[in-house]
Amino acid sequence: MKYVMKIVNILIAAAIFPAAYFLELIFIQVGSNENAQWLVQLLSPDSPGIGVEESFSIHEIVQIAQGKHIYSNIFSNFSGSFTWPEALDPLKGRLITFAVCFVLCLLIALFVIIFSICSSKRLPVLIAGAAGLISAIIMIVSFNSAAQVLISGEISVEALFGTNPDKWITNILLGFVGVDTLMLGGFHSAFIMIFVGIIVWTGAFALIEIGENKEPVVKKVKH
Repeated sequence: MKYVMKIVNILIAAAIFPAAYFLELIFIQVGSNENAQWLVQLLSPDSPGIGVEESFSIHEIVQIAQGKHIYSNIFSNFSGSFTWPEALDPLKGRLITFAVCFVLCLLIALFVIIFSICSSKRLPVLIAGAAGLISAIIMIVSFNSAAQVLISGEISVEALFGTNPDKWITNILLGFVGVDTLMLGGFHSAFIMIFVGIIVWTGAFALIEIGENKEPVVKKVKH
């Protein structure tokens, strides 16, 4: 039974890596902002606005960077050495917290895999599962807090990407665009389920073991 517990824990923990890489990382809806209302009314009087929605996984982001994705040509307009947008300075702490907790979740899952291979102890795995669950929750809260600032319009898309004198058409378009929805994709639900699964599975075996090791109480019979 111990080997079954260890193998299942390893499989559950290992699932976090393909989930992090292939599942949706973010979901975003971008639409016309107040500056473009006159244009929207001119082109389509009955339409409240114009927008698009898309989701991206880390796998797709890597493909975009490699020029293998349908959006590679679009993002090439912003190519060059990466510099941190000054407009995001108010969100730096929350975004760093998100990134740290994301990596921490992966490291905790790796710890569960290695520890399960080397040991049959339950408590460290339970603690790791709880730590991973807490990290995932903090990660979600941090991202949602930062996303709300972008959705509210406190930071404009134009300020986020900056302006390029050589690409004036792009500059104009950015001034007409706003972020309607920005949220984490399905990966964060997978993170939660993985750590809950580790806690429940390991906890169930720990309770069974306690029950098996509990000595029966023998009542003394008075003569």
